[in-house]
Amino acid sequence: MSGRRVVGGIGVAAIAFGGLQVLLNLEAASPFGLAAFLVAVVILDDLVLMPLALAAGWLVGRAVPPAARSSVRVALIVFAGLLLVGLPFALSPSRDGESGTLLTQPYVRNLGVLAAIIATGLALDLVRRRARRAREDRATATGTTPSLE
Repeated sequence: MSGRRVVGGIGVAAIAFGGLQVLLNLEAASPFGLAAFLVAVVILDDLVLMPLALAAGWLVGRAVPPAARSSVRVALIVFAGLLLVGLPFALSPSRDGESGTLLTQPYVRNLGVLAAIIATGLALDLVRRRARRAREDRATATGTTPSLE
């Protein structure tokens, strides 16, 4: 069984579980509120997030050298997902200097730390790619096969 089918099966199971939870808890979930939420998510995705993602991809294609494009795009996707999940917590109203969420954490600082980790991973990957390319260029110039070290 391929990995794609496994991941797809997990996604279908998660959707089925969520749908079952909604059906079992109809008294707690307003059908109109749920429908409004789903419409808002589709509108937000199609009219805001997708154009931003397409614009960022176009900008990376124009501004970043070809050898680094895939790494930069992956880092941007990871950071965008992090912001999508973490930014609401970071921007929530605070109480006594802490976040207004149930879990009191310094969310802005933590987002900064995670952004630094993503940037460090991107930098390390770019250095690794450059070193590998230089090793391959030297091997080509001398007529030898590059080692896989």
